[in-house]
Amino acid sequence: MDSLLESKWGLRFVALVLALFMFLSVNDVFENLFNDDGENPESQMIEGVPVELQYDKENYYVSGAPSEVNVQLFGNNSNVKRLQTTRDFNVSLDLRNRDVGEYEEHFTVEGLPENVTAEVVPQTANINIQDLVTRTFEVQAEVSESRVGPNHQLSEVNVIPSTVTVMGGESEMNRIQYVRATLNDSSRITEDRVEEAEVSVFDSQFNKLDVRIDPTDVRVEISVDERSKEVPVEFEVNGEVAEGHTLEDVQLNYENVTVFGSEEVLANIDSVNVEVNVDGMENSETKDIEMELPEDVSKTEPAVLQAEIEITES
Repeated sequence: MDSLLESKWGLRFVALVLALFMFLSVNDVFENLFNDDGENPESQMIEGVPVELQYDKENYYVSGAPSEVNVQLFGNNSNVKRLQTTRDFNVSLDLRNRDVGEYEEHFTVEGLPENVTAEVVPQTANINIQDLVTRTFEVQAEVSESRVGPNHQLSEVNVIPSTVTVMGGESEMNRIQYVRATLNDSSRITEDRVEEAEVSVFDSQFNKLDVRIDPTDVRVEISVDERSKEVPVEFEVNGEVAEGHTLEDVQLNYENVTVFGSEEVLANIDSVNVEVNVDGMENSETKDIEMELPEDVSKTEPAVLQAEIEITES
């Protein structure tokens, strides 16, 4: 051996062997030799995979089945990575051969490549199959007062359609107390509007019930009115007409006006005061009169008052 290492050809042979070994190690050739498919095995958890329920929907109602499960995939590296992105497989519960009753059922995973296996988490579901019960309920919609602008108030809330069909097992159907259209919009309401709302069904403790609803969404028509209050107009005549003339009469075209504003502002208004200035006037005329109003009054109807002033010569 020493003579081999000492020779030029011997050193070249050893260097070649070392270089070949390093090449094979870097390219995972040794490791791939022990894998039949030539790739490293992979394990990956896929979360939120939808569950397909297979059963007689015309006659039965199924409760207890999760809408989604997690799936642990094992096997070929590239296929597992691809399935993680495409989710090109199905998870199902086949209950087509089951009658009314309670069962512990295993999930089935379909559509996997031959070199990939799966484990559903959880592996089973506790299923309750009941005869299907169908009833019609009126839908109620509640609009939070906090959404209504301070100068407005709710006048009417209509749900279209006003009724929905609810389907479920008898035990769930007997617990129904409320069928509500839930409004998800939280924006301020200052005018009539229409919103889409999801329908939900609750028991007496406001627990959401596992039932089918048709339709699942409704339109909610919301009508609002501006807060207003009708108050009397009180006027005062200021000034003196021109010398040699007499003020015979002053008449306002409105005895009452409607003021608009928040509930707090309206509570503090009992009347509207105006001043009719006749100082130096010689002839009868109709004048626009400004109303004395708090700053927070949004508007009045009418917007302007007029005073008919009658003056004669003395």
